[in-house]
Amino acid sequence: MKHNAEPLAVRWRYDAGRGAIVWQLMFTETGDLIGQKRFAAKRRALFFGIETATGRLFSDDFLLMDKHSLPLGEGWFTGLETTRRELAYCYASQPLTPEHQGIWAVDFRAGRVVWSRSDIGFVAKLDDEFLVCQTSIFGGFPERQFWLVDPSSGVDISHSALDSAQANAIREKAVPEEVRQQIILPEVVADDMVEAHRALQSVGISETCRCEYIVHGTVTVAALHEQLQLTGLWRSSLKVWQSGCLLYADGMEESVDKPSLNNFLIHGDNLYYLREREELVCVAIS
Repeated sequence: MKHNAEPLAVRWRYDAGRGAIVWQLMFTETGDLIGQKRFAAKRRALFFGIETATGRLFSDDFLLMDKHSLPLGEGWFTGLETTRRELAYCYASQPLTPEHQGIWAVDFRAGRVVWSRSDIGFVAKLDDEFLVCQTSIFGGFPERQFWLVDPSSGVDISHSALDSAQANAIREKAVPEEVRQQIILPEVVADDMVEAHRALQSVGISETCRCEYIVHGTVTVAALHEQLQLTGLWRSSLKVWQSGCLLYADGMEESVDKPSLNNFLIHGDNLYYLREREELVCVAIS
């Protein structure tokens, strides 16, 4: 980490487009960032890929399609499940149900779907296996069957279905995505978080009831949400301190009905945050 008082530098920026909301971010084991952006007015969900070291955009406006070249999930009900090696695994879902259906293994650098299966749903990721399920209706009630597939090919590994106890045991072994991808997410400051209050007060923040923060080594990052008395609208700003010195500050949102939470994170040597929900900014913190 930097121990001098030089301001932190923006490494790169990505503009998702007017009216976009940067919705999901994940990191591959090969050092790429894969994200989804959503355009509510057009009801379109599109994916993008960025080389984190350089900011080079190698994929943008990627629409997940089925084998008939039709948009999956009506072009809107799609998202990211997980990553493995260079691949990102996407899902689609049907309107009126939150259940994810199907797995599409995408190599975004190559711009192609490596394998896909619309008959299964992702449940959990282990090192070299995916726990998946299939839902059917029996006697008027939904019934789930579980088994394992190879994440590199989508081929079944287990020859017979797993029972619920076996599936739950496997699910409990799964590492949360943010831990597996080594992502540090912010926390909202609560009254009983003594260490958080102490860390923020050490950099001059006494009003912490509307604050999110990350403390990572000598770096403290805070998103401050302020409601303007005159209009009742909200303004959010981001500040970064290193060893107690303020080295970076920027606005995140202006004049919104309610503040957006969880719009920044740390991964590796970089801080990532959103400006006005449609611009992704990467700042080097080491």
